Amino acid sequence: MAAKAIAMSMSMDMDMGGSSGSENVTDLPLSDPRCDSDACAAFKAAHQLSQATVSYDHQYEYGHYTTWYYLATIGVAMLVYIYRLNRNRVARRQSPVAGKSTLARKGLALCRMVNYRHFKGRVADYLGPPSIGSLAFIAITSLFLLLLTFLVHPYYRDRRGFGSPPLAVRTGLMSQACTPIIVALAGKVNFITMLTGISHEKLNVFHRWVSYMCLFLAIVHTVPFIVAPLRDGGPAALHKQYYKVGSMEYTGTPPLGILVGIIVLSIPWIRHRFYNFFYRLHIPMYVVYLGLLFWHSKQEKDSWVYLYATLAIWLASCVVRLFYKWQTFSIFRDWFQGLPARLQELPGGMIKLTILAPSDFKWKPGQHVWLRIPHLSILQNHPFTIANLSTNDSNTGARGTDAQEMVFYVRAHHGLTLDLLKSVADHDIAEASGRSVSVHVDGPYGGLVEDVPALYESQIFVAGGSGISACLPWIEHATRRISQGSSITKTIHLIWMVRYANQIQWITDELEPLISAHPGLIHVEVFVTDSSSSTPAVANADSEKSSDAEAAGSKSNEEATTTVSPKLGQVHNQRPYLPTLIPTLLTARRCFIFGCGPDSLRTDLANAASAAQKKVLTGDADIVTLHTESFGW
Repeated sequence: MAAKAIAMSMSMDMDMGGSSGSENVTDLPLSDPRCDSDACAAFKAAHQLSQATVSYDHQYEYGHYTTWYYLATIGVAMLVYIYRLNRNRVARRQSPVAGKSTLARKGLALCRMVNYRHFKGRVADYLGPPSIGSLAFIAITSLFLLLLTFLVHPYYRDRRGFGSPPLAVRTGLMSQACTPIIVALAGKVNFITMLTGISHEKLNVFHRWVSYMCLFLAIVHTVPFIVAPLRDGGPAALHKQYYKVGSMEYTGTPPLGILVGIIVLSIPWIRHRFYNFFYRLHIPMYVVYLGLLFWHSKQEKDSWVYLYATLAIWLASCVVRLFYKWQTFSIFRDWFQGLPARLQELPGGMIKLTILAPSDFKWKPGQHVWLRIPHLSILQNHPFTIANLSTNDSNTGARGTDAQEMVFYVRAHHGLTLDLLKSVADHDIAEASGRSVSVHVDGPYGGLVEDVPALYESQIFVAGGSGISACLPWIEHATRRISQGSSITKTIHLIWMVRYANQIQWITDELEPLISAHPGLIHVEVFVTDSSSSTPAVANADSEKSSDAEAAGSKSNEEATTTVSPKLGQVHNQRPYLPTLIPTLLTARRCFIFGCGPDSLRTDLANAASAAQKKVLTGDADIVTLHTESFGW
């Protein structure tokens, strides 16, 4: 193996020398400038010694180490997934035993105390970091890659002609080994989700950070290829090496430039500000990047294995999404046919979108779909959370024989959502019930592994604005399971923050039947954060987000007033302070907290759930679990 590595390196670097073929350089000393190729015996001996000391072949093992690391991580997540599925199975057979906190529960509470905690402040709002728990895992992964990168010496060979710098070779393979997992973490049809139960939008944060690590490794891979020739002969040597026929320095420049462009566009504040630009370029740029990697790596040893794996994962995900998830081309549907839908304008710049879905189309609480509305934009599709339950509920045995309604509540911000509202407002006013459109549905995606009604005695839902869409199906699901006798839930609390009082109207019809059917079960508190202002026809996106953020994370300075709605419950004219409010609702031993809203709401709610783990540590509760949904990802 060592002899093979030496021979390979020698063949790769034979043309590094600049000696004339007619000049006899065989017996020149290594210090002679003309002794710069294997034609010189001293150079050849030093070349062989360098390869024997630091094998070229061995550097490829570092790509394997990187692969084993993330495969082992997926394996651990699979074991956790199996445990969670088994916990659901046991909970459905018998109620969980409530009692004093065990050592395992306290250990889980400590992990959640760290995992749920989020940074707050202007810098955190700007950078959008994940939870401290996710950052801890990212830090461990980064440390592992840093140790593989810099722990082993030497970084360079004595001369560039002795072979590629070891630091450059191993980091290049480590960077290339990241490509399959980057693509695997990104897909809507996600094979890691299938193995671990972690929804694709939750995996997306790791998709971004592994991409950052890939760029770091690519830069470290590049630097030695610049430094080594400069050390040998200055800029002239670098120029000669770069433009040499078949130079990997030359072929490596385009993919590095593409990767830098992908990462820059993926920075949170840039992605949010120029989302449509990012959305249209992200995948095409990565396809070009992947193709350039085939050109750059030249099928050296197993370098193409990572690229073939990446291609296989991406193509498989696309095929499943196209012919199974995307209803327009599903093998179970008529092709090119959208689903009939109805648009209806609601108070406060809201839209109710009702899609008539086939009876065999199934979804679970908390799942979302991607919608494409051709009459507004053929190219754009956006994710929306389904705000009601499917009539085909496998947990309750309910079955629908006819087409079923799939309901969405959409806040008009900008882009497609604003176009939706304008299309309704500009439509024929004689059609009072709204506007009929055709919608193409891709999904469903997401959801939770836990059987919430079977596991938790108390369910607490916190929503900001249109985030109520994610809470409604869970509340409906809990009441349905209670009616079926397959739930241990005793209380449901809904905390909803809206900007204007008239926004409460459009959700009253959804909640009132559930409250009436289960008296004493559902407790609703609505917080109106700006009741003194008139309601605009279309709320400005920035002002709406700002209002929701203030509602979620600020103490109220104005005098608070409370009224009682005969249909819903308490309506407060103030901004709630979640770190104070949430602990008062944790009265059961097994509590589930669900939140959907702007980043500030989810941050405050996560920090409140982190602090609530103290109840488990002191034995006042058995478990406090948090799950949050985002407006977008």
